[in-house]
Amino acid sequence: MAKIYRTVSHVDGYDGMPQYEIKGTKIYRTVSHVDGYNGMPQYEIKGNKIYRTVSHVDGYNGMPQYEIKGTKIYRTVSHVSGYNGMPQFEIRG
Repeated sequence: MAKIYRTVSHVDGYDGMPQYEIKGTKIYRTVSHVDGYNGMPQYEIKGNKIYRTVSHVDGYNGMPQYEIKGTKIYRTVSHVSGYNGMPQFEIRG
């Protein structure tokens, strides 16, 4: 099962533990997530874009929050906290 890790260029800093886990098209927080575990899906993958789900801890948003490019995940211009051109996460496994 693929895990998502923060990159060294993440806006809140690097963390060596997996933050999210991908199950099918849904993304879940791991037990090692910096803000704690949550059993509900936080994001959904549609194509190469990542959207918040209705069960996201900070609420639903219909605009894509992230974009997947290869194994890296970048903020989109419609991200709730603003665009960032550096990769925020990396997919491993």
